Amino acid sequence: MATTEQKVDPSILGAIKADHKLKHVDTSEKNPLPSMEDVTQEKNHQQFLDGVSTFDKSTFHHAETKERVILPDTSILAEEKKRETHLQDINKFPRTGLKRTISQEKNVLPDVQTLAQEKTMHNISQFDKSGLKKAETVEKKVLPNSEDIGQEKKETELRKSIGEFSKDNLKHATTNEKNTLPPKDAIDEEKKQKEFENSIQRFPKGSLKKTDCKEKTCLPSKEDIEAEKSGAA
Repeated sequence: MATTEQKVDPSILGAIKADHKLKHVDTSEKNPLPSMEDVTQEKNHQQFLDGVSTFDKSTFHHAETKERVILPDTSILAEEKKRETHLQDINKFPRTGLKRTISQEKNVLPDVQTLAQEKTMHNISQFDKSGLKKAETVEKKVLPNSEDIGQEKKETELRKSIGEFSKDNLKHATTNEKNTLPPKDAIDEEKKQKEFENSIQRFPKGSLKKTDCKEKTCLPSKEDIEAEKSGAA
């Protein structure tokens, strides 16, 4: 059999063997930048912690705790008085006026369901077991159908292909982490919202004038009264 040799272009071989001046490149990892809202929240939290840690405790004034005894109101006093009077009446009650009584114990008869259950248990205890015939238990095996066999075959082939999969065919992939910045419209909208909130906080309340609200009662007109009368009729 004749062998065929693949010829390579000499220019390609020369380009491969030539001395290439490559430069060293450092890979820089990019961290996602926080949003404006996160920065503001972190700043406010840090200012709060600084204010708590640098707070001057000497500005506190000593305060004494006073215990107050809350007296009961008239309803509680009346209830307590009624209860005390009731207990006194019970203690002063003449027992000699009472008559001697004899307690009679009554037997509660069972209902129909209880009687039927007791009768069933009695019949079971007196049942003659010699009249029973011996029976043999036959265990039946249910064979799978064609659909189950096909499903099992597919699952077996899938597991076999996963176990025999060659990792050499995989290519190395580099994950690039991208930081998605908000669009210009969102930044402008957030900026306008922040300026609007700042303008509300800086608004001078002293320039406002005091107004008194008057509640007006609108009386029905003549046409409304006539329409109400005609509807009632």
